[in-house]
Amino acid sequence: MSKLKSFLFLSHRIIGVIISLLFFMWFVSGLVLIYYPFPDVTKSQLYEKEEAFPASLPALEDVLSGLPAEDSDIRSLHARQFQGQTLFTVETKEKTYTFSADSLQTPLPVTWETIQCIAGRWVDSPVLKVDTLYKRDQWIMYSSYLKELPIYKFYFDDEERHQLYIASRTGEVQQFTTARERLWAWMGAIPHKFYLPFIRKHTELWIKALTIAGVIGMLAALTGLYAGIYALWKKYKSKRKVGSPYKKQWYKWHHITGLIFGVFLVTWAFSGAMSMQRIPQWVIKTYGDYRTTPSKLRGKKLPLTAYTLDYRSVCRRYPDVKEIEWSYFRSIPVYNIIVGSRALSIDASGTEAKELLLPQEEIAKAIRAVHGEYTFVISTISAYEEYYLPRKETLPLPAYKVEVNNQDESLYYIDPETGDFKYFNRSRKAKKWIFNGLHYLHIKWLWERPVLWTTAIWTLCIGGSIVSFTGIWLSIRYLIRKVKKLIK
Repeated sequence: MSKLKSFLFLSHRIIGVIISLLFFMWFVSGLVLIYYPFPDVTKSQLYEKEEAFPASLPALEDVLSGLPAEDSDIRSLHARQFQGQTLFTVETKEKTYTFSADSLQTPLPVTWETIQCIAGRWVDSPVLKVDTLYKRDQWIMYSSYLKELPIYKFYFDDEERHQLYIASRTGEVQQFTTARERLWAWMGAIPHKFYLPFIRKHTELWIKALTIAGVIGMLAALTGLYAGIYALWKKYKSKRKVGSPYKKQWYKWHHITGLIFGVFLVTWAFSGAMSMQRIPQWVIKTYGDYRTTPSKLRGKKLPLTAYTLDYRSVCRRYPDVKEIEWSYFRSIPVYNIIVGSRALSIDASGTEAKELLLPQEEIAKAIRAVHGEYTFVISTISAYEEYYLPRKETLPLPAYKVEVNNQDESLYYIDPETGDFKYFNRSRKAKKWIFNGLHYLHIKWLWERPVLWTTAIWTLCIGGSIVSFTGIWLSIRYLIRKVKKLIK
């Protein structure tokens, strides 16, 4: 027992030297991250800058007449306005075609003049310089950006010091930041999530780094809890008094705050380690798929003859339409459209343009298609629930709630106006508590009481920062003593 105690004390001291700085950084940057997330161009910004369709549009059959007769198996269809042209993109079994609505024109290429014109629509200020990026930088680190390279990076001479990233191949805006957003990101998201290009662009390495750092932090907190409780018990045993045995202030503060906030440090480090990990199968077994893809729930694509509503009627009903996607949900044809700065789904099964409202029968068809003969219950919710809570963005209400009586205890929340959904099984429910619950205190009871949530998160982060900062100072003192001893 004595050897185990010595080992745990020594482990805490050694691990603490490494982890105290990380813990302090995590708590301080975590508070910043709550209010200032990593910058990203929003969908509403992208939608707002798009061009609207003209008043006159051709019949769909005229547009599709340009398809080769031997390649008429259409998999997807999409229309948008770009460079003053109405462009239809048709994906077939063999290849992807892009047609201009004006059969006498071919789609204009994306040129440097095109890129400059797009940049001018986003920021009406002088351009300081433009870089051509052949690899990802600090603000475009995700692997999805690879296919867009090279990317032009515009630096603007305006008050907010905007930086705009535009894909050279497609002319699509990839990122849009201000100096203020970038500053807060360096103080919050970047250190907190290890968002540094040399590690973040290697996804597997990044995930391992987060997991290992979280595990080390959890070990440091656990050994610290043991050491703190042991010191408390030892004083009580010898003097029959409850209190910290340490007289030096730094030790005393580290001991007291460690006892108060130690459990939170353990749970926070554990949830951080699990942030990018699934719950192991030996803990909670998953019998079906971990995720349900939209294609499974929506079903098979519908033929174009199923779209009774002419797409031009949608444009007449909504004059500011900028994009149309031919979509579906089971037997209902759907137009997904961009109007102004928002997205809408239109029921295309009738002769009048009206917003989509999925009936319960279609939801039932979708669930039976995915889960076979398992019984289920469909209800409509008009208030948020524990597994259906907004965090960064609002979630639509009312929504369908579907509870499936299978081994995974599958649970769906489906938006009747779009068919978009959130899916949970037993493993994903547990992950919600382990990560969102423990890490962000994203719990319905607290979420409904924002003042209490804010007080709780600030108290815990400040307490954790004090534990970490005193640990940093004690670690420095410990290292100085060791160095002096080696010199002697």
